[in-house]
This record gives sequence, structure tokens and C-alpha cells, in this order.
Amino acid sequence: MANWFNLWSKPELGPIEKALGYQFKNKKRLNKALTHKSFQNEGGDKKGGNNERLEFLGDAILDFVISDLLMKSFPRDPEGSLSKKRASLVNEDHLSQMAKDMGIPDELRLGKGETKTGGNNNPRLLASALEAIIGAIYQDSNIKKTYEIVSNMFDQSLVDIGSSPDYASDYKTRLQERVQKSLHKTPVYELIEETGPDHEKSFLVSVSVDGKVLAQGKGRSKKNAEQNAARKAMETIK
Repeated sequence: MANWFNLWSKPELGPIEKALGYQFKNKKRLNKALTHKSFQNEGGDKKGGNNERLEFLGDAILDFVISDLLMKSFPRDPEGSLSKKRASLVNEDHLSQMAKDMGIPDELRLGKGETKTGGNNNPRLLASALEAIIGAIYQDSNIKKTYEIVSNMFDQSLVDIGSSPDYASDYKTRLQERVQKSLHKTPVYELIEETGPDHEKSFLVSVSVDGKVLAQGKGRSKKNAEQNAARKAMETIK
């Protein structure tokens, strides 16, 4: 399986183009996808516009492509299961991490205020920029090429999700969906305590949303502790 971060090596390609494996015919489209409205509002490149409309387009394309890929990858899954898998792939947390891996934080164009408050590492802004880039690729090429690139981007994630816990017992995914739907936030897990000898470790983990701790959970592994914390958190936000 090809590493989609190293598909191109031409020196004239920018870092994001190398990560995508795609060279923009019109570089202005990529610049626009990387331009937050705060940059434009503060006087930077007013004619170039910002990435909000491209984000709108990219979001729709991403949902379509991922839905189709999931149907092909999991032909026996019912609609509900496919929806849950898509939600675990197309969400702020996952998209922002992908954006970081591509080097988007270093290329994102923000206003001074957003930059001072750490906007280059803001999950919401990074996820939005990635969606805008997908929209820009479509405008710069066609749906076939965009499908190919998105497929390459998510190929490992599709493999991983096939071996993930069943949705019914995957409290982390369920909590994330509920929180994002109601609050547009992403749960944050933090290791509080690690006790016991190596052969009998015990982990205590907390889960919080927007700085507020919802619950704590214990387990013999960090993943198990996180699942228990998410399960308890689900009970608090019914």
C-alpha cells in the first residue's frame, strides 16, 4: 500500500501538494482553501477571498466519497453501522489530525488575533481547512480525481475501522458523536494516574468537554480506561 504522504517528490510542489499527491493547476485555489476569514478581514488578500465556501463544498464531497468507500469496504453492514463508521472518520478530531500530518498548520493563513490564540492548532480551523482543500481539488480537477485523492487519504483509516470495536461497545465513538452533534466540541481524554506493577497496571483517565470534566474511568489499559470514562460520561449527558 502506497504511503500517500510521499506520492510526489517534484521540487516545485509545495508541502501540502506533496502530501496530497496532487499539483494544483491554479495555486490560487489552494491559497484560498488555506485562508481563514480572519486573515481576509484584517486586510490580507481581500480579493482572494476566504475558505468558507470551499469548506462547504469539500464537506459535501467528503461525505459522498467516504459513504461510497464504506459501502464498498463493508458490503454486509446495515445503514446504521455505515453511518457510525462514517461519523468516526469524518469528524473534527480525525480531520484535524490528518491536517497536522499534512503540514496544514504551517501553511494556514490567519489573522493576528487567531494566530495569537493558537489558531494554527485549533482542531476546528484545521478540519475546516482540510475540507476546503478537498473542495479546491474538485474545482481544480474533477470528481474522479478528487475521489482518488480522498480514497488515498483514508485508505489506512478504512483498514483500521474494520478492526475497531463494535459500535454498541465503542463508547468513545458514541460519546464523540453525541457531543459533536449537540455542542460541536470534541471530548478530550487525559491520563490522571497509573498505578501497579508492570504485569498488573491500572489506569485512571478523565474525559472532558470544553474544559469541563464529565467523568473518570479505570481500566487495565489506557484504551479500556478511556472506554469506561466515555461510558460514564454518556450517562451524565442523556
